Amino acid sequence: MADTPISSASHRRTNSALWYGLLIMLAGIATQFLYFLRLPPPIPHVLPWINLLLPAIAMIYVVTGLARAFNQSAVYVGKIWGSILTVIALLVVAGNVFLFRQTRAVPNSAGAPQVGQHLPEFTLLDSSGNQTSLSHLFAVSANGSPPKAVLLIFYRGYW
Repeated sequence: MADTPISSASHRRTNSALWYGLLIMLAGIATQFLYFLRLPPPIPHVLPWINLLLPAIAMIYVVTGLARAFNQSAVYVGKIWGSILTVIALLVVAGNVFLFRQTRAVPNSAGAPQVGQHLPEFTLLDSSGNQTSLSHLFAVSANGSPPKAVLLIFYRGYW
């Protein structure tokens, strides 16, 4: 009775590699949200590499678990959901690699002013539609003395 297919199927082991792969993949996706936090200086520079590394490690676990499920199907479960998880993991890894390459391809602005650098004279429209120049901003003051600095805020526009 112990060798019947029903009893042997109910005693198959959980495929832990698939579960570990899923957890690491979710952690890799969660690290994408760390860009919205103000983290101390070394972490933002390492974060893109972490975003690449975690899904790659998860992919190793998922492929290992999928190989177990298909090669040792009498022992391990997870053929169907392991296959689905592998496709999702491949898409996440491919998406991370694509975004990593795209963000590296963005050129640095050669003409952008640096902190503390004096700006050339310009004239732009303010939020009311009136023309405002840099020299006008330095000349306008509530108490009559010229300001020492001007803070410029550029909005992306209206959409």
